[in-house]
Amino acid sequence: KDSDEKAILVITEHVARLKKRHELEPLDADYTKMYNRTFPLLDAAQFIYDNFFSVKGTQVGQTELVNIHLKLIKGKIGFAHDWQTRTAAIYAKDYPARMKAIWSTGLKPFNGKMDKVISALNTLSMNIGADANPLMVAIKAEVDDEYAIINPERATQIGDKNATKFTRKTLHAACKLCMKMEYRNQGLLQDKFDENIDNIQESFHDWELLLSKQQTSWDIGLNPLETKDIAKRTQLSQSKFRAKLTGGDGMMYLASTPGGIDSIGVPLVDGVENKFTAAAFNVADYKINCHITVVNDVNAPTRFNLDLG
Repeated sequence: KDSDEKAILVITEHVARLKKRHELEPLDADYTKMYNRTFPLLDAAQFIYDNFFSVKGTQVGQTELVNIHLKLIKGKIGFAHDWQTRTAAIYAKDYPARMKAIWSTGLKPFNGKMDKVISALNTLSMNIGADANPLMVAIKAEVDDEYAIINPERATQIGDKNATKFTRKTLHAACKLCMKMEYRNQGLLQDKFDENIDNIQESFHDWELLLSKQQTSWDIGLNPLETKDIAKRTQLSQSKFRAKLTGGDGMMYLASTPGGIDSIGVPLVDGVENKFTAAAFNVADYKINCHITVVNDVNAPTRFNLDLG
């Protein structure tokens, strides 16, 4: 209940096992019932999860752009200080009242928080107004250019922050519904297989993920030209990978079978750490493509390091 990502991983595996049993026994009403009532909840949760991280990634980019321009504006070598110095060269001596009118609050707002800087840009532009001095026209154009960049990005950033908060709340609610349904399915299985022959009740759940900490790091040797099945791990589009081959180049796959290569391959360059998400494998269904495969492409031994999460 405390990890939305873990909840989606658990329910993804549960639905995959239900689907497999349903396909093996299509006339069994219990499997049909469990699959039909659980899959839509998983589908909804995955959609919200992907949407949340898409918004979050966009927001990170917006924040970076806003911060870059803030740094350009602030400080003794920033745009604001330069604009004030150039204005003073025009008006400070011959027309101090005009200088005061343009820089009514000085540089202080430009060294404040983000929204104060944006407001100060707008105020400075309005104070310059229709000043016909060509040098002031040039300053106003620079001020307006910065405002045109930073203000829309800030507005979008604020909007996306609010959307992200809403999506996180919705995501948590969707994951909670999934976990409740998996618990209900377990109750039905206990009624269906009350003696639990061959531990069939447990076979519908990823108990390793539910009850223990899965292995997330590997450091293994690969033989020349070897293709190796690393592990079966249910992934989400935003699941993180950090991988490196030492001694040669190779490829990684998220396959539908142990040791398979039926996904887009992620290249591994000798000695270079590659950081990416599961989306790079471009698979249609993470319930099916869950086997991590690494391929050594060179006719020499290599060393493979992998960290998940």
